Amino acid sequence: MRLGIDFGTSNSAAAIVRDGTLLPIRFGEAEQFRTSVYFPGVVPDPEDFQLDAGQEHELQQLIDSAARAARAARAAGQERTPQALRREALRALRREWMEARAGKERSASDLLQNAVYGDDALEAYFEEHEGNLVQSPKSMLGYNLHPRARQTITGIAAHILEHIRLTASAQLGQPLRSALLGRPVQFRSSIGEAGNDQALDILREAASQAGFDQIDFLEEPAAAAMHYHAESSDRHQAVIVDIGGGTTDIAHAEVGGSEAPRIHRAWGIARGGTDIDLALSLSGYMPLFGRGITRVPTHHYVEAATVQDMTRQREFRQHNYDNVDAPWGARLQALQDTGNTARLYRDVERAKIALSGASEHRSTLDYIARDLHVDNSADGLAAAAHGYLTQIRELLAQVRNDIGGDPDAVFLTGGMSRARYLRQAAAEAFPGARMVHGEPSLGVVQGLALAAASRD
Repeated sequence: MRLGIDFGTSNSAAAIVRDGTLLPIRFGEAEQFRTSVYFPGVVPDPEDFQLDAGQEHELQQLIDSAARAARAARAAGQERTPQALRREALRALRREWMEARAGKERSASDLLQNAVYGDDALEAYFEEHEGNLVQSPKSMLGYNLHPRARQTITGIAAHILEHIRLTASAQLGQPLRSALLGRPVQFRSSIGEAGNDQALDILREAASQAGFDQIDFLEEPAAAAMHYHAESSDRHQAVIVDIGGGTTDIAHAEVGGSEAPRIHRAWGIARGGTDIDLALSLSGYMPLFGRGITRVPTHHYVEAATVQDMTRQREFRQHNYDNVDAPWGARLQALQDTGNTARLYRDVERAKIALSGASEHRSTLDYIARDLHVDNSADGLAAAAHGYLTQIRELLAQVRNDIGGDPDAVFLTGGMSRARYLRQAAAEAFPGARMVHGEPSLGVVQGLALAAASRD
């Protein structure tokens, strides 16, 4: 059997077809989980190692001992340079330092085995006030990564995929080693088209580390078309619109009836719900921290709001706000405290979801300051989403132009397809098509499971 996996920017899910029945994989009580992982132990960074006076003495002792061994080796015809001896001694001291930092000589791999996933990851991080919280690692796969950062991201993705594989294997009572993994048409990237290739390479390596022997990919709108096809009795032309947390993907397909679905073409942009989160955070929340009021540079607020980017989060925590006027300086310092940028991001996300069906929403920020809160409105959300709305309208117009008019139906799926303003944008782009609203969270993963079964 082959597992269908939707490794999402905001949420992840899995499903499988067994004995002709589509089965969702349950993660606790839910059929999906937030793509977040918390590592309880603090994994030390080798680059932070610096020799102190005592270690300088210890280093010299190690070098002298190694030199004596080298003289014996030289007599046997083996040469070792002084530089090599020093490197090996430094490596030994660094290893001891990392083990001490990790606690009781536990290795980094041991620490990773205690990982917590989903919303539980956030709660554990808030409670422990230490360790490492990683949110939305998918959003970084296509970026220009230092080799060590790439190794870290690959390891994190591997742990999430392993969590999915082991959970599914336990639920089904048999080991699973093959999967069909969804992928966007365009990954979020800072290096252009090379970002797509890099992202797929990282996912292949991560899947291998996670215990999968076979991994294939299917574009997410094509997977959503499979889901829609299974529910359509009559053959017709459809535009499939999958609006997720990190990307927006569209496919033109012929679906329904007894024949297999046929995908004509796919389009995509590396923008989605997280871009609206960032815009809402900057416009609705960051003024409470002095954005547009103080002389703190704007990029500091972007760093604080971009919780998916570990580098930006680290840079934000290193800024000094001692000289920023009250109350902004104290609030920024509180935001730097462990877990508070993640708390703020969760409040922003909740406001976005609530305002999809309500006119107003209040967020209480008592973890920053007593009685601090922000009131958001549906109009404010629409203003924050304006940049993304402009992009998706342009993409929908391009699709309509490319296919030469309206399809018979437009099928909407993805977590952001719940938003009224996005449903309205799709309806306005294809006025002659009927709107079909799929299951927002599980349309893609169910299509992946069906596609995986058809390949088997």
